[in-house]
Amino acid sequence: MHLTHKNLDERIIHTMAGTLAVLALVYVAVLLSLIFSVIERKQNLIAIKDASSLLSQLEGEYANSVSSITETELKESKFVRIDNATFAIRKDDIASYTVLYAR
Repeated sequence: MHLTHKNLDERIIHTMAGTLAVLALVYVAVLLSLIFSVIERKQNLIAIKDASSLLSQLEGEYANSVSSITETELKESKFVRIDNATFAIRKDDIASYTVLYAR
């Protein structure tokens, strides 16, 4: 293929047009990615707000439940009072944890 001034100009124009098309596609992809990340961030903030609200509600319910525990209920659930302490230990195999409660 013999390069003439006309062929060289055409190749340069095609190369520039192809490069411009690729750059335009990359630009659109970056913009879409940015838009979707902003939308996802807003959705995550809403989810965090909802979870925080639910958590505070559950903490309130837990505090009410813990404050309503009586000595009789603890004995019926096989908890044993330990001297000089304000917690109970469950002695069965199902639970291997301690439950804090107020006297």
